[in-house]
Amino acid sequence: MNFRRTALALLLGAATFLFSSSSAAEPATRDRYGGVIALKSKPTGWFHVAPIDGRWFFITPDGHAFFSLGVTHAVDAARRDERDLLTTKFGGDEAKLADFLTARLREWGYNSSGYGTLPAMTRQVPYVAEIWTEGPRSFSAGEKSDYTDIFDPVVQARLRATIRTAATRHVENSFCLGYVFIDLPVWHPKPPRGGSYVDFIRALPATAPGRVAHAAFLRAHPAADDEVFLNHLATTYYTCAVAALRSVDTHHLLLGDRLMALPERTPDSILQTAAKFVDVLSFQPMGTPKPIGAYLDRIHRLTGKPILLADVNTMVTRPAKDLADTTAYERTAGEHTLAYYVDAAASHALLGIHRCTFRDYQPWNPQYHRRGLLQADDSPYALLIDYTRRTNDQVFQLVYAPAR
Repeated sequence: MNFRRTALALLLGAATFLFSSSSAAEPATRDRYGGVIALKSKPTGWFHVAPIDGRWFFITPDGHAFFSLGVTHAVDAARRDERDLLTTKFGGDEAKLADFLTARLREWGYNSSGYGTLPAMTRQVPYVAEIWTEGPRSFSAGEKSDYTDIFDPVVQARLRATIRTAATRHVENSFCLGYVFIDLPVWHPKPPRGGSYVDFIRALPATAPGRVAHAAFLRAHPAADDEVFLNHLATTYYTCAVAALRSVDTHHLLLGDRLMALPERTPDSILQTAAKFVDVLSFQPMGTPKPIGAYLDRIHRLTGKPILLADVNTMVTRPAKDLADTTAYERTAGEHTLAYYVDAAASHALLGIHRCTFRDYQPWNPQYHRRGLLQADDSPYALLIDYTRRTNDQVFQLVYAPAR
C-alpha cells in the first residue's frame, strides 16, 4: 500500500472535509482498549508491537491494531492550575478532573493519553508510564538536570531503585502502553548548548569510576573518538536501566528516552545503540515547521524499530500568553497540525502521535508558555479543536485503511 499517496489524497481533501467518525473508529468495531477488531494480531494480555499488512501498530492486549493518538501532561492540569480550577470547578477531586479530561479526549477524537497522565485516568484509557531516569542530562530540564557518572555503582544502584519503585504502579495495568525515560536526553558529542556527556566524564576526579572507565576504554580502543565512547556510555546506561525494569516488569513495552528528532541533536549511532535495548524509538520533535515523515522512514530503515512521536505541539508560531484574538493562531496551528500528522502517519513505522498539553499553562521555563486545546480557564480553542477532530479522523482513516 502506498501510504504517501493515500496521505496526499486525504490532505488534498482537507479543505472541504466535514468531521464524521470513520467506520474504523466507531465503538462497535473496537475492543475495550480502542483496538480495531478487523485488524487482528496475537493477543498477549498486554500491549505489544507488530506489523499488520506492512504497517506497524501497537497491538492491544486483546490482539487488535491500535494507532495511538493522545494528549500528554494531563497531570499538569492539576499541578500547574493557573486558575485554581481543581478547587473551584472540580472540588479538589482529581478523579473528577480525570473524568473531565478523559471525556475531552473522546470528544476530540483521541484514543489514548500520553505520558504525564493523571492516576485516575490510567484505568480508563491507554497511557504511557514515565520514569525519570538518570545518566545523560535532559535538554528540556535545563539547569534542573545534569549528567551523572553512570559507571559509579552508587549511581547505578540509585537508578535501579528509582525504576523498580516507579514501575510498581504500572506493572499490572493492562492499559499501560509502555515506559518512557528521560525527556530530550543530550546524547551528542558536541551539543549546541553546554558540554557533552564525555566532557563531563573527562572532568571527573581521576579516581572517579567514570574517569577510570574512560581511561580503560581508551587503552582498549586507542583510535576511538568521543562519539564511540558516548555510545559506550549509552550502552552502560541502557544496560542498567533495562535490566532494572525487566526485573520487575517483563511484559510492558520499553519506549525508551524521548529523543530529539534531529541528526544534529541525536546521532544515528546513538539510535542504533538504543535500538538494541528498546522495543520502540520515541521522539520529541524539536520544532515542527518541516514535515517529519521522511525522517521517520529513514530511522526505521536504520534501526528496524517502530517509532512513537511521544510529545509534539505543532504550530507555526508560538503566540504570546496574553494574546486576545487567537483566531489566526488557531487556524494556522490547525492547518499545520493536519499536514504534519498526515505526513507523519504515512510512515508505516509510526505507532502514534501524542500532542503536548491539554490546557494552557506556564511551565518552569518562562520562555515557553504551553498552549493546549483548552485555555487556562478551560474554555476551548474552538477552531483549533475542530481542526483537531478532523486531523484525528483523517489519520485514523489513513492508518486503518485495510479495515475499511
